[in-house]
Amino acid sequence: MREIRTWLRFAAVIWGMIYVISLSFILYPIVSHAFWRKWIHKHWARYMVWAVGAKLEISTTLGKNYIQPNTMFAQNHISWLDTLVMSSVHCVNYVGKVEMLKWGLIRNVIKSGGTVFINRKNKRELVTANKKIAAVLADGWGMGLFPEGTTSDGTQILPFHASIFEAAMIAKSRVVPAVLRYRHAKGGLATEVTFAGKGWMETVMNTLRLDDLVIKIDVLEPVNATDFPDRESLSQYMYAKINDFYHSDLKAN
Repeated sequence: MREIRTWLRFAAVIWGMIYVISLSFILYPIVSHAFWRKWIHKHWARYMVWAVGAKLEISTTLGKNYIQPNTMFAQNHISWLDTLVMSSVHCVNYVGKVEMLKWGLIRNVIKSGGTVFINRKNKRELVTANKKIAAVLADGWGMGLFPEGTTSDGTQILPFHASIFEAAMIAKSRVVPAVLRYRHAKGGLATEVTFAGKGWMETVMNTLRLDDLVIKIDVLEPVNATDFPDRESLSQYMYAKINDFYHSDLKAN
C-alpha cells in the first residue's frame, strides 16, 4: 500500500511539472508577470506541496499583511522542496544559482517565476546581480533568497554569504527572516528530504515515501536594511536570528 501511494504521489508530481512547463510556454508570454506570480505560480506551488503529501504549518506574529512591497525574505535552505514551499506562501521572486539555466525544460519555469540568477564564483557578475535584485525590490516586488548558498543536512544552519544582502542595502529594503523545518508528525527531523549523501531521484523518492511529513515555517520579526551600517552586519543579524530559532526548536522537539 505504501509503495502504491508513493507512485501515485510521483505521478501527481510529474503531472504538476508537465502542467506548469506547458503553461510557461503557452500562457506566460501573454499574461502579466504579476498575474503569473500571484495566480499560476503560487497555486501550482501549493499543488506540488499537496502532491508530495506534506502538511504545511505557518507561524508568525506579523498578521496576514507581512508581505509588503520592497521586502526581502531570508531563509535557511534544506531541501529540493524549499522554493516550492516558500512560493506557496509568499508571492516573491527568487534568487537562484546560474547553474539552473542548464536545467532543460524546467529552466523556463524557473525563469517565469522571476528568478534572478547569480554566479557566486564571479565577483563582477555578483555586483551586477545585486543591482538587478535591488531594482526588482525597488520596483515593489518581494525577493526570496537562501543566504547559505546551498542545502544543509537539516541539522544545522550553514554560514551566510553576506554579499547577497547588498541588494537590500541598495534598495533600502525591509528584510524578513524565515525559518524552515521538515519534521515527522510525531517529532524528529525528516532528514529524508535532504540531499546529504544522496542524489536527486533518491531524495525525491525518499520524500514521497513519507506518510507523516510536516513542513514548518516561522516568519520572524522584520528589520530595515537601513538600520545596519553594512551588509556584513545585516547578514550576521539574520544568521543569528535564524540559527538561534532553529536550534531552540531542535532542542524543544
